[in-house]
Amino acid sequence: MKIVIIEDEYLMAEELESLIINYNTDNEVVAKLTTVEESINYLNEHPMPDLFFSDIQLPDGLSFEIFDEINCKVPVVFCTAYDEYALEAFKVNGIDYILKPFDNNTIGNTLEKVNRMMSQKQPIREDFSNIIAELRGASKNTVKKNILIFKGEKIIPINTTEIAYSYLEAGITYIYTFDNQKYVTDQSLDTLESNLGNTFYRVNRQFLVNREAIDHVSKYFARKLLVETKLKNVPDQIVVSKAKASDFLRWLQE
Repeated sequence: MKIVIIEDEYLMAEELESLIINYNTDNEVVAKLTTVEESINYLNEHPMPDLFFSDIQLPDGLSFEIFDEINCKVPVVFCTAYDEYALEAFKVNGIDYILKPFDNNTIGNTLEKVNRMMSQKQPIREDFSNIIAELRGASKNTVKKNILIFKGEKIIPINTTEIAYSYLEAGITYIYTFDNQKYVTDQSLDTLESNLGNTFYRVNRQFLVNREAIDHVSKYFARKLLVETKLKNVPDQIVVSKAKASDFLRWLQE
């Protein structure tokens, strides 16, 4: 079976590919795609696979937009870290999903179900318009509850309320928690910004800060602002540019 994975977290995509092939070595992952635009371009130029495994929230939109655009007529397994409120949209529309993190049993059961459905020639959903509308509405009021961190053989769910700030250094994105734990994440700062909601503010290209982590703000050189956090060992000064200063202060008092 030829399979396409649509997932913007590199390590998650690699883990998913490994689980799929471990279940059946005849399975072949023909592509791992990361955005709505990349996926549509790829699928317009390549044959349709037998099956998709797809995250929902991608950096440039919801993956349902892909399947509407390409008129998808093959099964799609949605992989999600959405909370229960957003998952109500799946139940209402009769769409199946698997929750992250997943393991051999999860993927095995899912592939068995897909094989059974395909052998029985059950109809494939072609219209995702209802689910797109509902999840767009849900996403305005919900953010991801957990960020998955891959550390050796371990997959660690970090509750987003535990994240004090995230920062970029030498091309690597780090997450720092309120209990002074530091983790490497494969997610970009842009992706984290879209997933963590409005309790976090992107003060500059390097730092994304939780409002609850801020101790105080002081005036800084050239009408900039200097952010002091409640935590120790911040790797660099957190400076808000003059252009962002007013917006940052409005956000801080929300």
